[in-house]
Amino acid sequence: MNFTHLKTFVTVAERRHFARAASACNLSQPAVSHQIAQLEEEVGARLLNRAARRVSLTVAGEVMLEEARRVLASVDRARERMHQVISGAVGRIRLGASPTPGLYLMPPLLAMYRAAHPTFELQYQIGVADEIAERVIRNDLDMGIVAGRPPTSELRAQKLLPGELIAVAAPDVARRGGRTPALDKVCWILREDKSVTRRLVDAWLTRRGIVPAQTLTFEGPDAVKHAVLAGLGMAIVPKLTVREELKAKKLVEVNVPGTLPALDIFLVDHPQKHHGVACSAMLRLLEQRFLERGSNGGSDGGSSTEVRTEVRTRVR
Repeated sequence: MNFTHLKTFVTVAERRHFARAASACNLSQPAVSHQIAQLEEEVGARLLNRAARRVSLTVAGEVMLEEARRVLASVDRARERMHQVISGAVGRIRLGASPTPGLYLMPPLLAMYRAAHPTFELQYQIGVADEIAERVIRNDLDMGIVAGRPPTSELRAQKLLPGELIAVAAPDVARRGGRTPALDKVCWILREDKSVTRRLVDAWLTRRGIVPAQTLTFEGPDAVKHAVLAGLGMAIVPKLTVREELKAKKLVEVNVPGTLPALDIFLVDHPQKHHGVACSAMLRLLEQRFLERGSNGGSDGGSSTEVRTEVRTRVR
């Protein structure tokens, strides 16, 4: 259905006069009559009753006027919103995160983002890293912040900051085990099977030939931490999740043989995706909060400079 014909029809219907409508539309009267005739032919009904000096709406014309006004209003709203998007007045970001960065890293950053961009729509979801990566691939999410590099070549993964795993226990549990506890005798508190942390811990235990006598499985880093705080056993967790408890001496670090694996934090997105103004604002904030810090003497070495350059290129 021709958009121009709808506008012309509404003008004629509101003025009840072809000549006045033609003047308002900056058209000749025959051109207006032709457009109305084409519209009537397309819908298969007469829309106007024509008289010598005035026109009136048929029943079909009254229905068409109502719908045409709705269509034109929708188009006007779409144009206004597109102008707002292009000018940066509004935007939307759909952000996902795995539990460790989602609970312990992102909330303060989200507060900063919300304060800086109150008109942007922010959608935020926490899920296991593999699920977040899959949703970014499907374009259900614009980007994700995950612990561990996703095992897929479909996504671009950029390291935001290094992550350290440590073994922890409640002070009483740690004292009972001595300086280096018998790791096959203690109860191990583990994450759920789909967790990247769980996969890393299982692989480390296997490499060390450690078969725990007892394990308890909890879902999410908070649940694991509270189980360890309760004295149920020891766990290998991201240091990010227990900093406050270590500082308050509610938990202590346990010496374990060998080197524990790293659990770095990554920004993942689709390499072919065009990021709008809201996503670009988040990329700039991530750059300022993590990447520039890493390049100014952080523990991430030279990789942060490379990541910072790529993010700046994409934001522009």
